Amino acid sequence: GLDENTIVMFSSDNGATFSAPVDVAFFNSVSGMRGKKMDLYEGGIRVPFIARWPGKIKAGSQSDMVSVQYDMLATFSAITGDLVQHTDGISILPTLLGKEQKEQHPYLYFEYPENGGQVAVRMGDWKGVRKNIIKDPRAAWELYNLSTDPQEKNNIASLHQEIIDQFN
Repeated sequence: GLDENTIVMFSSDNGATFSAPVDVAFFNSVSGMRGKKMDLYEGGIRVPFIARWPGKIKAGSQSDMVSVQYDMLATFSAITGDLVQHTDGISILPTLLGKEQKEQHPYLYFEYPENGGQVAVRMGDWKGVRKNIIKDPRAAWELYNLSTDPQEKNNIASLHQEIIDQFN
């Protein structure tokens, strides 16, 4: 009966690997998203999160809430009632329980030194990406609206300077 009183969570820290022997195309590992492990495009950072908690999380429920790994400390804290101070994470317990998620991240920041250095910022549906910043610290931002372009195919930075200004 332990499984009826235990929360189980599954996730990952990055997208699909790019190295052999994994056949990313065969397994559709990134669902058509751009990028893989070591990229800050969605294929490199968007990962599944699956949770099971009988009697607490409704089976088959889904959410489009954006969260990150460092939200887990705040979430575990909320589950146990032992509140942790001074964390950048937010508890996603309300979302897990099917309740209104009042607390949201105003933005998420990603940084990765590989592949020439990369940074990304996500604010709501907007996602900015800068690449090759080691050679060019003033590299231009790419901008994508993930609600209309989840594959990040259409860089619309030139159309939304006001959003790029917020990233800077």
